[in-house]
Order: sequence, then C-alpha cells, then structure tokens
Amino acid sequence: MNLPSYSPLILAGPTFDFLESNAYRNFLCEHVLKTGIRLVLQRHALRPDWPYVDTKFNPNTGSDLPPESYEVIYPWLLGRGVEALVRHLEFLDILNLPSDEKEATRKVFSQLIESMTGAILEIFSRYKERCPFRIGRSFEMDPLNAPQEAPDPGRSGAGDIFCAKALLLSPSPEVRRRGVEILDQVAGHVTEGLFDLEPAKGNPRGQSQCGHMLFLAVPALASRPGFDQHDRARLFRRSCQLLELVLNQHFDPATRLFSEYVDQQTGRPSEYLDPGHCVELVGLGLSAIHSMETDGTGMSPARALLFERAKSLLPEILIGGVKAGFNERHEGMFKAANNRTGEIIDATMPWWNLPEAMRASLFATQATTLPDVKHECLAIYAKCHNAYFRHYLNPNMMLFPFQTRSGESGAVLDSAPAVPEGDPLYHSNLSFLDVLSRLSTQDIVSL
Repeated sequence: MNLPSYSPLILAGPTFDFLESNAYRNFLCEHVLKTGIRLVLQRHALRPDWPYVDTKFNPNTGSDLPPESYEVIYPWLLGRGVEALVRHLEFLDILNLPSDEKEATRKVFSQLIESMTGAILEIFSRYKERCPFRIGRSFEMDPLNAPQEAPDPGRSGAGDIFCAKALLLSPSPEVRRRGVEILDQVAGHVTEGLFDLEPAKGNPRGQSQCGHMLFLAVPALASRPGFDQHDRARLFRRSCQLLELVLNQHFDPATRLFSEYVDQQTGRPSEYLDPGHCVELVGLGLSAIHSMETDGTGMSPARALLFERAKSLLPEILIGGVKAGFNERHEGMFKAANNRTGEIIDATMPWWNLPEAMRASLFATQATTLPDVKHECLAIYAKCHNAYFRHYLNPNMMLFPFQTRSGESGAVLDSAPAVPEGDPLYHSNLSFLDVLSRLSTQDIVSL
C-alpha cells in the first residue's frame, strides 16, 4: 500500500482564485479522495466478510490490529462511516478513476452503507434510541469483558448525533423520520445540559460545546433534495436554537475568548480551549448558516439577525482559536490550551483539527465582509494546509493520515486521540469534501 511518489503542494500566499484553480482541486482529489477510496476498497478486499468499513488498523504504524479487535464495535464510527461513504459516492464522477474501480466503489460502498445503517437501527432499538460508545460484535454491552453500563435514555451523547445523522441519508422516509426524532430529542438534551462526552473522556470540566457544535452539521443534510419540509423546518429551528446558545454561553464578549466548557451551576466559562473543537464549531456553524440561508425554510428577521451576528463572531472565534492552538515550531494544532494564559494543556497534535481549520477558514473567508479578516483567514488556510500535507500523510498507508504527533518534537506518536483504530474517511475527508463543494467542481480533470 505504498505511494512513494507523493510530494506535498505547499501554499505560499494563496488567493481564493488559486484555491479554485484546477491544479489545487486536482491535488485534493488525488491525495485525499482517491487514496481514501482505494484504502477502503483494499481493506474490504482483505476481509470481505466484515460488514462495515474496516478501520481495524493502526494509522500511526500501519499495522493491523489483532483479530480480537473485530469483536469490538464503536457505533459512532458506523454513523460517521455512512455519512463519509455517501458523500464520497456523490463526488465519484469527478474523479479520474478507471470505470471498473468506480463500479467497484459504488458496489462496495453501497453494501457497506446498507450494513452500517441496518446496524445503527438495531443498536438504537436495543438501547432506547441511544448509541453506546463501545459494544460487542453482537451489539452487547460487554465487549471483551470491558465493564460498561447501558446509556441513559434521559441523556444524549456525541454518538447519538453521528448515528442519527446517518439515518437522515437513508432513501427510506421512515428511517429519515426516525433520525429526525432522535436528533430533536438530542437537541432538547443539549439545551437542558444533559449532553455527555464519550465515556472514555468523561465530562469533568462542565458542559461542553460539542453537542451544539456537532448538531450544526445537521442543516446541510436536512436541506438535501427530497427531505420532508416539516422535518427540515424542525431541524433548522433546533439548529438555530443551539447556534444562539453556544454563542451566548461559550463566547465571552468582554474578553473575546471562546471556552470549550461552561460551569453548569454558575454559567462561568472555563479557561480550557480545545482549538480543534473551536474551529470545528466555526466550520459547521458557517455551513449550517449557508444551508439554511440557501434553502430559505423558516427564514425570519430574527433568524437573519442571528446569522449576521454569527457571521461576524465565528471568524473571530476561528482566528483566536488558531492563534492559541497552532504550534509554529512543529506545524500542527495542539489538543488543548489555556485560553487566557496561553499555556499548553495538552501538547499532542491530532491530525483532524487541521482540515477542520481549513474548512472553517475557507467558509469564514466567504462569510466575512471585512478585507483584513478575509486575508487572515486565507493565511490560516495556507498554514494549516501546509502543516497537514507536509507532516500527516503516511506514504506507507496510501496517504491515510497519522493520527497524532508530538507538539514538543514533531515526531509521530503511536497514540490514538479517541479510539485505537482508523477513522472511516470522516476525518479528514469530509472537511475536504466541503472545501471542494464550495469551490467550483466544473472541469476538474484529475491528473
């Protein structure tokens, strides 16, 4: 699975015109989309009996995980996998792949999407519309004797959002409606402070902004053709509610600082900043606004004012997050920093926050009317592009990214930010698919 001919494209001072150029779009198609598709196909060919995207490998070393890893399922990766494969299929025609490879992609991806969607439905049925963080191959709660409790149906978590979003992409109106109902429940739990981070991390610092942030990926899915108009309006309302809440609760207008957590009793923002989650909020928030403005469902003067406020604040949040989190010496984004003192809390540098920053900065460039902010956002795009494509693509894994690097040395670390296996093309590919979707896709001719 080697790809020895890889050479990164380095951006000096990009203009928007250059990002729309055929050369740049070709680079993303060749070194992100095509390689990702081929890796999924190759992994599937090695184990065709595995019904899901085969992520049972270590991205940092390229080694396969032991056979017992197939007895463990992370359901939220199923949801991410469905969304990623559906989006890749939609871009398949612009890629310069042989016809037989395109045919194989359509066949395998469609089978995997059907299998993963079926598993998600069964998991939701078994666990009262909740998606556990980690289960066994037969969906039991005790994979390899790891003690866990079934998730509380009176609360919600990130996995519920990922898996319910996957249901929105089903061709079945009944399945889509089930996803809508689950997401509506999740949004209610987020507003009530009943949203938890995955059990592996806990939630010790207060209420996270992750529930608000992840939900803001929903409008882009709800605005797709054929989606029920009432359900679309319902999800748009919830998205606006959470967008307003996260701006009110997690952004301090006095200090102009964004916080990952707020104290649920006092409402006081913490000093903890996750730069990756910060920039992900910006990208998904601006994506949500773009989808809702373009669709027009439920637009009102109050909603328009909210969108204008968000389009003013989100680029500022992006710039502040990157300033606090970017490691200039070793080119990467720290996992966590103190947003007041600048102290680095977690010096590891995961891969996914750089493409998230690229998506956010491109969208912010398009959203802001201020020339200085546009210039700064384009500079962020270039900086994060260069860091990602210089340091994170693994030539021994068909350019699948290393997951973690050290912020102290720049070296690749054999450490997993969330789960000890690969990601099903969600991070980072969806960020790049969103970038390409905002750039013109006409006349792309892959080299």
